[in-house]
Amino acid sequence: MQDDAAIDEAMSSRQIDDLVDLVTSGALSLHPGPVLIIGRNGTVLGNNLLGTRLARDYQEHQLPALSAMVDAVLSGAGPQTFKLEDEEISATIDFAVIPVEGSDVALALGRDVSLDQNLRTALVDSRQRYKDLIEISSDFAWETGELGQFVFVSASGALGYETEDLVGRRADGFMVTGDGIDFLSPFVTEEPVMGVEIRLRRADGGVAILEASAAPLFDMEGVWKGARGLCRDVTEARRRDAALAKAQDREQLTAYILAAIRDEVEPEKMLAAATQSVLRALDGDAAALFRIVPGSGLTLSHSSGILLDPDILEQVHEPVTEHREPVVMENADGTVLAHQLSYHKELNGAVLLWRRADRPAWDEEEQSLLGEVASQLGIAMRQAEAHRHLHVLSTTDAMTGLLNRRAFQDELSARLSRANDGRHGTLTYVDLDNFKQVNDVRGHQTGDKALIHLSSILKEQSRPGDLIARLGGDEFALWLESTDRDQAARRAEAILQAGTALKVYSGSPEKPVGLSLGLALHAPGSSESMESLILRADQVMYEVKHGGKGWYRIAAEEDQAKS
Repeated sequence: MQDDAAIDEAMSSRQIDDLVDLVTSGALSLHPGPVLIIGRNGTVLGNNLLGTRLARDYQEHQLPALSAMVDAVLSGAGPQTFKLEDEEISATIDFAVIPVEGSDVALALGRDVSLDQNLRTALVDSRQRYKDLIEISSDFAWETGELGQFVFVSASGALGYETEDLVGRRADGFMVTGDGIDFLSPFVTEEPVMGVEIRLRRADGGVAILEASAAPLFDMEGVWKGARGLCRDVTEARRRDAALAKAQDREQLTAYILAAIRDEVEPEKMLAAATQSVLRALDGDAAALFRIVPGSGLTLSHSSGILLDPDILEQVHEPVTEHREPVVMENADGTVLAHQLSYHKELNGAVLLWRRADRPAWDEEEQSLLGEVASQLGIAMRQAEAHRHLHVLSTTDAMTGLLNRRAFQDELSARLSRANDGRHGTLTYVDLDNFKQVNDVRGHQTGDKALIHLSSILKEQSRPGDLIARLGGDEFALWLESTDRDQAARRAEAILQAGTALKVYSGSPEKPVGLSLGLALHAPGSSESMESLILRADQVMYEVKHGGKGWYRIAAEEDQAKS
């Protein structure tokens, strides 16, 4: 019996040695993930190259989950699987732990599934993005199956039907055909189609004219399985086309207006062009575009033609904001045609046209045309508002509301590059003295209050035409427009005097908060670059800092600085 046990032990030992060789230098050494051979006592008997670091961590008891799986396997629980989140390399590893038959060791095989997870996440994100776009679209999105039945429809643009009213029913059953109407169904197409005009029965019994685009769906064997596409409701547009068949110039006028809106890249220019084009296209004597300002209501954005009496807006303000249809009002001086503007059904402005009393009143065609244009103007107004908001965010410091470094330098560069008008200017760098101690002793909240207070001081000490910016941290800058050396000195002293109020934020009496200023003059006719001007102001500011703080210094003139 002892001999048998010894033989078994030798065979087991040889089996383990063979397995170790297989992992360290054999086929398993090339496994695309970590491989470990682990004994019952927690010893790693072997590992491939990718498992080197994990083997170390395991023996240092840093992988409790893997230890638990090994213990379970060696206790007879059978193979185990689990995920290991490897934070050191930002990876997720799928581990399979299996017992080695006839031995007291376990084999742990790992596979990096990070890529799979990332791809899965990307797929989920892509699907969500598609879903979001479909949900916000006003178009009717759909998909049909191999029997031509709807398997998916979007809520928007679904012709008044509920989703459950369409899913499962044959799409062609909703199509309206007749003499003179080509029957080309995008719902069962086996070829890509683009902009096909079809007619579908609405939920209310009416007929909708749709512009459809679709792509066929095939399986891996090339068997047709359905189609997927979008339908845009063009019913109203087609009705307008029919109504204006005797006045083709109306189409040209509409195109003219929309082109004026779309051809301009800058939002404000786009709105100005839109106002002028609406005035010309509809033959008015005056036109005005209004935007919604929170707390102020409708506020004039752009105007064209005769200057309108402000009372006219007062007269139409209530009806134009409360009704989605055109508003027509007459008075002794003329006739007003107005229409509210909206984006995603949210009121964001109004367009107003006016004609003199001796001219024809606004007819239905003109009212209809303005309604059509108003939808585009609402989008344009939203784009302009978004552009204004982004401009503010991109050019200002969030804490103080001052210009940020980039915006300040862009504007300063523009001013220095303009044709010289004979006026001086002074660049002033401002730095808070002992500011670090404020944050260290009294906290960053107090430090922020000091920065905001300083920004208020600089605003109070500025004049029209000056520029103020927070460059970052406790560094600020001013461009003092039209200031010579004496004026710059007086203004620097005024800033320093006002800055004494900042002492209340000091971290200690020994290190009071104050200001150090560095000034660099830009003389008329100077070709000095912005970079050189900034360098001169920055250098003298730091000379003040190192010379005792709490004062100002004016840099030598440019030519003297070079010598």
